[in-house]
Amino acid sequence: MWDEPFDIEAIEGAAADAERVLVAVVPSVRDWERVQGEGWYRIPVRRAPSQIGAQYLAFYHTGAFDESLRWRIAHYAPIRGYRVARRDELLPEEPEHPRAADLYYRIEIGPLTALPAPIPSRRLRRITFISTTLALLLGAREVNDLWDRETARDRLYRALRAREVPAQRDYILRDGEATYRIDVAVRRDPLRLAILCAGPADASPPPEVLQRLGWEVFAWPPSRVMGETRSCADAVCRWLDGPGPAGAPAG
Repeated sequence: MWDEPFDIEAIEGAAADAERVLVAVVPSVRDWERVQGEGWYRIPVRRAPSQIGAQYLAFYHTGAFDESLRWRIAHYAPIRGYRVARRDELLPEEPEHPRAADLYYRIEIGPLTALPAPIPSRRLRRITFISTTLALLLGAREVNDLWDRETARDRLYRALRAREVPAQRDYILRDGEATYRIDVAVRRDPLRLAILCAGPADASPPPEVLQRLGWEVFAWPPSRVMGETRSCADAVCRWLDGPGPAGAPAG
C-alpha cells in the first residue's frame, strides 16, 4: 500500500538513464552495520532529494566514525531497487520512535566496493545528498569535486582546480549574525578573493561587505563565465601571481 503515492518505476527508470550516483550520509555506526550486513539504506521521504534515481549509492560518514572513515566517502554499491515503507516496518525494534509512522525509501543495494582512494571533505562540510556521476566519484580528490551541475560557478570552479588554484565552491562567510555564500572563494594567505558569478541571490554578500572584511571581489555575470571560462580562470591566476586584480576589475 505504501507504494501507491509514489512513482517507483519512474525513479528506477531515471536510474537507468546514465551512470548516476547518489551520495548519502551514514549518520551512525549502527546504520553502517545495517548497510554492510543487510544490504539496504533508508531515506525519509519528506527529506529526500529531488533526484533520488541513480544506479549507485555512495556513503559519506559523519563524525560518529573513527578516523579511517570520518568525514569521507570510502565505499559505493549498485542500487538493486526501491520501495516505500513506514519506519516501524523497516525498524521493528524501535516501535516507539517519534517518527515510527513516517514513510521512508528503502534502497536495496548490491555488494559494497571500496573506492581506489577515500574522498575527504576538506573543510568538514555538512553534507546532505549529492547527485553525481560514477566518473566524477571515481576521479574525485575531495567532496567538492563531486558536483556536476553545469552552472557558471561549477564551470569556473573546475577550470580553477585544473590550474591547481585553491578554490572552494559555496564558501560560507559569517559577518556577525549575517551569513553569506560566496559562489567561488580563493584563499592563499594573506590573499582572499570572492568571485560572484551565480547572478542575483539573497545569500550572496554585497561587495562592500566583502571589501570591509578584507576580500577582493570579482563580480562576473554568468554569461561571461560560461562563455569565457578560460579567460576568467586566467584572470584569477594573474590575480594570485600579482599585486591585486591586475586588469580584471570587479564588475
